[in-house]
Amino acid sequence: MTHGLVSVCENCGRTFTTERNIVCPYCGGLVKPVFEIKWRITERKTGIWRYEQLLPRLGVELSLGEGQTPLIRAGRSINWDLEVWFKDETRNPTGSFRDRAAALMVSDAVSLKAKRIILASDGNTGASVAAYAARAGIGVTVYLPKWVEEEKILLMKSFGAKVILEDTSLDKLLEFVEKRSLKEGLYNASSTYNYLSIQGLKTIAFEIYEWLGDTPNAIYLPLGSGLTLLSLYQGFRELVELGLVSRLPRLIGVESCGRPLFSSILYNTRPCGEEPLPGLRYTKPTILEHVLKILEEYGDVIVVSKREVIDAAEKLSREEGLFAEVSSAVSFAGFLKNPEDKSIVLITSHGLKSPEAYAGARRHRFTEVFPGVTKRLILELLNESPGLTGYEVWRRLGVKISPQAVYQHLRELAEKGLVKAVEVEGHKRYYVVK
Repeated sequence: MTHGLVSVCENCGRTFTTERNIVCPYCGGLVKPVFEIKWRITERKTGIWRYEQLLPRLGVELSLGEGQTPLIRAGRSINWDLEVWFKDETRNPTGSFRDRAAALMVSDAVSLKAKRIILASDGNTGASVAAYAARAGIGVTVYLPKWVEEEKILLMKSFGAKVILEDTSLDKLLEFVEKRSLKEGLYNASSTYNYLSIQGLKTIAFEIYEWLGDTPNAIYLPLGSGLTLLSLYQGFRELVELGLVSRLPRLIGVESCGRPLFSSILYNTRPCGEEPLPGLRYTKPTILEHVLKILEEYGDVIVVSKREVIDAAEKLSREEGLFAEVSSAVSFAGFLKNPEDKSIVLITSHGLKSPEAYAGARRHRFTEVFPGVTKRLILELLNESPGLTGYEVWRRLGVKISPQAVYQHLRELAEKGLVKAVEVEGHKRYYVVK
């Protein structure tokens, strides 16, 4: 059973009625729903449904009050005379911009009378879909890689979702979920497989236009799979088509140097040896080619290190009062590395969704979220690779610092009881105290 939603491949022209694929399974082109768009805001409605004339017509409109998040003018964190705004998506119901996509996908699933929703996620989409599905009274199964943070798993389970952890990559889980959904007739709400996720996320562009009355020069955003960039591109392209703005902003995707996917293709950037940040671990998303094309025509990629991300997150917290998830703080780290006037920095998710990334292996041992960037990175490195010598710590830290300074940090950490040194074959090897 359908509710009349039809989509067409922009490349080969094939028409789909029940499928929600972003990428055409026949030619690889982008698939978009077919409907008339009008710039008409329905003020009596809440959430993204204020833009119902710019969204696919569904039989149900679920909302938890998502969207309508503020643009906050940058203050103490910017030392330049630049006009910069933070788009604070942490204000969404589950603390993440993914609520915008979940509102549409779960509404669609309910409209179709789907017996169950299934998806693969790195955390935020799973939590968002679980929340909206709880409101709708429909069951959800979420497949997660085993590295997903406990806080996000807790959210999903609190909403009644069935959570399955697998020791594999997110890309493989996405493929598995797609096959299972087709075989068993389940609704696939995986964000990079369902074009309604783009329709939900594009509303960020509409809100930016409403606030500014124009197009900003640039938008800095976490790159990840590229879905957010593709969604903002779609939103601003529709604003151009409607004659409301004359141009698209530069879309600047920011990647972690641990896995610089798009920049490795565009600029031959090599991994820096760091562990990829949570939420930014894609290896070959289905929308890869389409995102690359947008980056080449309308944007750019900036690569940042873990230290730069934590520094940026600390500035957001201490100087702006904004606590961003580590995979979200990359956008501000990218801006700080290459600032541009009249820009927007997209803060996609709240820091409480991923506190472990800031607090280290022994979170309860710290009284502050940012006890010192270098010490934090040393603790994280030793937790991942116990038994390193001081010299090995210095070589693998990825920070511009002398070996003597690293040994000083290790001594101070040992004095605080956070690490211990063990003599092994004439060498001191360091371990995090468990």
